[in-house]
Amino acid sequence: MEIFLTVLIVFLVLAVLGVLIFLFQHLRQLESSLRGEEILQRLELHKGELGASLRSLDERLHSVTTEIGGVKEVTNQLQEFQASLRSQKLRGNVGEMVLEDLLHQVLPQAAYERQFTFQTGARVDALIKTRQGSIPVDSKFPVEDFQKFAAEKDEAARASIWKTFVRNVKQKMDETAGYILPQEGTVPFALMYIPFEPIFQEVVSDGELMRYTLEKRVFFTSPQTFLVTIQSILLGLQRERFADQAEDILKMLHAVAKDALDFDELLRRASSQLSDAKANMDRLLNSFSTLLGKLNQLKDLEAKPKK
Repeated sequence: MEIFLTVLIVFLVLAVLGVLIFLFQHLRQLESSLRGEEILQRLELHKGELGASLRSLDERLHSVTTEIGGVKEVTNQLQEFQASLRSQKLRGNVGEMVLEDLLHQVLPQAAYERQFTFQTGARVDALIKTRQGSIPVDSKFPVEDFQKFAAEKDEAARASIWKTFVRNVKQKMDETAGYILPQEGTVPFALMYIPFEPIFQEVVSDGELMRYTLEKRVFFTSPQTFLVTIQSILLGLQRERFADQAEDILKMLHAVAKDALDFDELLRRASSQLSDAKANMDRLLNSFSTLLGKLNQLKDLEAKPKK
């Protein structure tokens, strides 16, 4: 790649120099063949336009050179990254970091725990918590074996390497299955996170591995499918939260209904008491009216003259 970029830069520089030499030779021919002040003025005008074109060409060449330098730098960084991935420990760390980033982006902090240690002493990369149980997620995967398979050209050798790869994947699945601990609150399955999509596609295309995943209840996920998986889990968590809120709302409604019944009873008693008070008031007013009538009669008797 570096040789290609160097050749490309040299080719562009030589091409520009060739154009410059051709233009200046053509300019000299015009100067020697043309005479007169008007022609010289036109020649100066063309020289100015030529100078502007050359400056623009130089700027474009500088821009192209800068971009090529940027591409070269990115290429070097990619090569360094690929070289660093040859370290099995670093590949594991990259897988764990990508897994942690995905969990952090989609799930609330309280919904998962990193590097969880079970009572058995086993430590899983991540544990997603749900009402139905915790879901173990492990990111360990034999990437180095797959790289050997991808780099091999001989078909017979590739078939042999693939068998070794499948055997090692099964061993990792057995380890991941060890995190399925219902007695410690896990669900009856686990997730194996494969940090590279091409490897994931090859793995899920293998019938033997897919049968083994059903047997061990260890399911493969990749950066793309894992997002879908944890988003589904998130929806489940939201439904659980809504269910909890629905229960609280239902309890509040029951309490409000009870308060309404109590209020209705108090209102009925108050209405009854008001009715009794009104009846007593009516009887009192009638008695008072009768009393006033008798008093008026006495008053009339006293007012009559004695015979």
